[in-house]
Amino acid sequence: MKVFRPERLRPGDRIAVVSPSRTLPNKFPGVANKGMENIRKYFGLEPVVYPHAFDGLSFAYDHPQLRADDINSAFSNQEMKAVISTIGGDESVRILKFLDRNRIMQNPKIFTGFSDCTTVTTYLSVNGMANVYDGAVMAGFAQMDDHFPERFRDYWGALLFEDSEGMTMEPFTEYSEGYPDWNTSLDPGAVNRKSPSRPWKWISRESMEGEIFAANIEVLDWLRGTEYFPPVSFFKGKLLFLETSEEVPSPVAVERMLRSLNILGVMDQIAGLAFARFRGYTEGMTVEMERILERMLEKEFINSGLPIVTGLDFGHTDPYFPIPNLINVKVKGHEIKLLESFASAARS
Repeated sequence: MKVFRPERLRPGDRIAVVSPSRTLPNKFPGVANKGMENIRKYFGLEPVVYPHAFDGLSFAYDHPQLRADDINSAFSNQEMKAVISTIGGDESVRILKFLDRNRIMQNPKIFTGFSDCTTVTTYLSVNGMANVYDGAVMAGFAQMDDHFPERFRDYWGALLFEDSEGMTMEPFTEYSEGYPDWNTSLDPGAVNRKSPSRPWKWISRESMEGEIFAANIEVLDWLRGTEYFPPVSFFKGKLLFLETSEEVPSPVAVERMLRSLNILGVMDQIAGLAFARFRGYTEGMTVEMERILERMLEKEFINSGLPIVTGLDFGHTDPYFPIPNLINVKVKGHEIKLLESFASAARS
């Protein structure tokens, strides 16, 4: 599959702010504005709020086509050099039928999103456009001002603005889960209590190499059986990076979703499986999940030598790595190394 790489950003570029999923900026404008303020402050970019990104929740739910129209327009607008989502949700699958493939694919540009925006990152990936998993205005960028180490900004800056071939990302020493109640918090960029990071856990082997495809496993499971689920051939040679949401699906629930992927033939195709840190899991739940992976590797997956690692810094805990979908990487020990640049330098 030919991969279309977006062009690198430059300070001063205008970027489109869209809400493919929940329009939470309407309810919590302070958090959204904090995220955009940080994007201006640290990256020198100019966020442009698209018409329906701040719609009321009920109106946005009733009009999924309008959310898709924002995305179509943002990609086709030559003044917009990237498209960034505000946050996730739970029903962006409803916008997919309204996306205009031609308008989007004729104008490759950086798109960032995670969680329920797996619908859009998967849509782009299947059609061959490299994109970034993770990165949302209200979840990550709003908090990076005072609460994340500088490495968070460095990773994003290198990926979006530079030749990122050879860039390495190493674990953060601390992490947090979720944010104080946005209804009452005086700091729109605050994070919950931080905890020491648990080392990545290799279940099988200690290295993997291939082209990344990252997704929220719950949302990917919602796509199963629809025309928007990737063909099995798409997964050939991929490093499948999966994460779980704040809804904290049980280890058994995750096992069943993996089993479905296995029966579809996905696990026969991939070159490695990586899980993000499990949001909301106790130590006992994490150990149970690791044992499930060990058992499935031994008794269910055809490729009993499939590399598997858990606990990586992406998904629903903070701070997180920007994961470049469709880019070749090597994961070894406690490091992700990009083997090619995410964005192209084609702009004159």
